[in-house]
This record gives sequence, C-alpha cells and structure tokens, in this order.
Amino acid sequence: MSHSSLLRFLLLLASVLLAACSSKLHLPTYQQPTASQTISEDQLSIQYLGVGGHILSYNGSKIMTAPSFSNPHFLLAGPFFPMSADKEAIDTYMPAAKDVSMILVGHAHYDHLLDVPYVMQQHTPDAHVYGSETMAHTLAGSIDKQRIHALNDKMGDVNQPGEWIYGPDGKVRIMALKSAHAPHIMGIKFMGGHYDEDQQDLPWHAFGWKEGQTLAYIIDFLNADQSVAHRIFYQDAASQEPAGLVPPLADGKAIDIAILCPASFSQIDDYPESVIRNTQAKHFILGHWEDFFANDLEGEQRFVRLTDQDEFIQRLEAAKPANSTWVLPQLFSTQYFSANGALIQ
Repeated sequence: MSHSSLLRFLLLLASVLLAACSSKLHLPTYQQPTASQTISEDQLSIQYLGVGGHILSYNGSKIMTAPSFSNPHFLLAGPFFPMSADKEAIDTYMPAAKDVSMILVGHAHYDHLLDVPYVMQQHTPDAHVYGSETMAHTLAGSIDKQRIHALNDKMGDVNQPGEWIYGPDGKVRIMALKSAHAPHIMGIKFMGGHYDEDQQDLPWHAFGWKEGQTLAYIIDFLNADQSVAHRIFYQDAASQEPAGLVPPLADGKAIDIAILCPASFSQIDDYPESVIRNTQAKHFILGHWEDFFANDLEGEQRFVRLTDQDEFIQRLEAAKPANSTWVLPQLFSTQYFSANGALIQ
C-alpha cells in the first residue's frame, strides 16, 4: 500500500471519528400505505433496501439495484483488515428476489458490490449483473461470466444516448450513462482505480474494491406495445455535472422518478440541482442517505455522517419542479406509483 493511500485513509478515519456522533434523523420519511388503500399489480413499486439497493417491480417484471446488508464497521473499511460479505445478515434481510432478472451496479466500491456475489448465488439464481468493466473483472472468479455484463462500450453521456439493454422478458430495459463519483472528504476520493484483468478471488480488504467507471442508469418498464410505462433515473453516487446527466432521448418520454444520492454531495458543485434540472422528474427518492457504517438495520437510522442533511433537503426543495414530490424512504419500505408516475399516498 502506498504512503499516500495510507495518509488518505488515516485522514478519513480521523474525520469520521470526529463525526461519529452523527445527528439523529429529523426528516420526513415515507410511511407504508394503509390497508384501506388498493395497490394493484400493474402499479410500479420501489422497495428501499438501504445504501444503493432498491427492488423495482412492474407488471410481473422485477429488477434490483445492488443491495448492501453487510455494513462493515468503519474501522474495518481500511486497507489493513479482511472484509467479506455477512451471509447471515444477507439471508436475514434480503427480501424474496428469486424472480429478479437484472442487478444494476453503479460503481464497484465494497458498499455496493461486496454482497452481490452471495446475493446472486443464493437469492437471485437467474439474475444477470450489469456495471463497469472493473465490476466484471472483480466478480469474474465468483460468478458465471455469462451472467456478468460490462457496459463501458454501451454507455451514453449527456450528449449521446447509450444502447438499450433489454431484460429477458422484454418488459424492462436499461441504458447506462457515464457518471462520476464525488470525493469523499476534502476533495479526496478513496478506492479509485480500475481492474483491467479478471480477478481470481474477491478482494480481501475494502481498498481492493476499486471504483471503476461509475455509471448512472435510465430504467424503462414497458407496456405490451413496447411504449414506456415508467421511466426511472438511478444513480448511487453524487456526480459532478455533466457526468451523470441524461441526454435527449428520441421518444421524448419524460422521467417519472429520479433516485438521488445525498452522500458526499457537498464535495461537488451544483448537486443535486444539476440532476434535478436535467431530469425534471415528477418524484425524487433519496437513496444512500443513511449512515451505513456498522448500521443496525432494525434500529434508528441516522443520516450519513459528514453530510449536512438540512442543506441537502433545502437545496432539493428549492430546485425541484413546483408539482414534484420527494421522499426519504425508511429501510425496507415500499413506495407505489400510479400509471402517471405519481406517488400513491
């Protein structure tokens, strides 16, 4: 390990320890619909799994963004200590997901990819995983390579759409977009870099889970006539514009829901405003908002440390379209959306 990497980790350690008493959450959170409300199978549902994980379902088609349940303690997140998936935690908290067909990975840090191999082996036996070349190389020794798809050559950017990738049932498609990962603290980003070759084993420590090319995604759930029923924008890391922005799409379909990432937002300029202006979504979901270091998945959640929750919310509310809504979802809660993309209250 280089001296510069060690110094950076020690700096982050000191900063996080100073912020260890992160404030309790005092923000509106989503409540489950009451029993009197009718939820039909043809409505879109989005269940929050914590960190960057979500299960999205519509009309019998189900996909997932990379879940994370292991939540290693911060003191184990450096380059010195062994790290592996907490299989007991995954088995305890992973919702039923045998019919998930696609798993989307925005970047390959441990808090997004560590649990994916075991999830794919035990909980989503038919799912394929999509992400960067670094993600593919990282997983190559643990997952059948036919189930792993690198999208670097298929991604779009703010000026040019990427290639649509269809799920096996033809009722959902995704488009990867070139994005970026904000620095973690004081302009410093940890665990960067990439892999150019397949790895025989999974990384044994946190710094082995290299970021690779960070991606955002457009997710389309389709009607029987292949028109778009719901369009969702997803990212698992705050991005410096123009990275992460959506290009003009030929069909002109608006974005119904945008999933944003508060973590590290203050380390870059004009976030979340740039994504809000770009997507003009009807509804915004805050993902990766909770303090996930040694997080008690059944206890009270705190906003991610070193992040000003009040500032993020104020800026979100000031920038969002007048008639749009937003929510900070509780862990494992599910939101339901009507045919026009509106949140069902």
